[in-house]
Amino acid sequence: MRTPRIVDAMNYIDDDLVSWAVEYRRVPLSTRLFRKPFLKACACFLVLALVLGVVFLRGENGNVVTSPFVLTAYAMSAESSDAVKTELETGAKVPISSFVTDSGVSGFVFSTPNTNDDMPASISIITHGNYYAYIQEIVGITIDPDLNYYVFIPGENEVQPYTVFISPINLNENLVYEYTVSISQQGEEYYAELLEVITREVIMK
Repeated sequence: MRTPRIVDAMNYIDDDLVSWAVEYRRVPLSTRLFRKPFLKACACFLVLALVLGVVFLRGENGNVVTSPFVLTAYAMSAESSDAVKTELETGAKVPISSFVTDSGVSGFVFSTPNTNDDMPASISIITHGNYYAYIQEIVGITIDPDLNYYVFIPGENEVQPYTVFISPINLNENLVYEYTVSISQQGEEYYAELLEVITREVIMK
């Protein structure tokens, strides 16, 4: 059987070339790509955008902001008659108190910014019980026209921890933000904890 030509030709290859081929290591793709100035600039831009995105999604204290809406809980002040407002953050418990409404019932109060143009502040009732009265006033809370309020009234047979679902709608962006909040009692005090925030698109028909 005849020896293939390529095998015969390999006898004439210089030993230095063979040694170089054995020691050769292919340059990684990332190194070869970033030799070009344009691609280097693109990579720098992407890194900068990522850093700015992380900073934008964090609050002043480094807490991750999960929604453009700020959900606020209200508690009675031990030092004055003014209500204490605390912004809810996922996984953190904040004090919350029961307030009396102008219709005589008591409930836990939350608020979100009123982002809908040309619409006044509203007070919504969240309850699993039977309640149909219209609320215009919450005793101890001055109604802010830039906020929408939500009063959670536990049902008679409802047990703790209470689970509250709050769903403000941003009509300007056609988005609804679904908040899941837990209210539990520790000693004589109540605390609210934001469990989850889900953003959904509003489908307009």
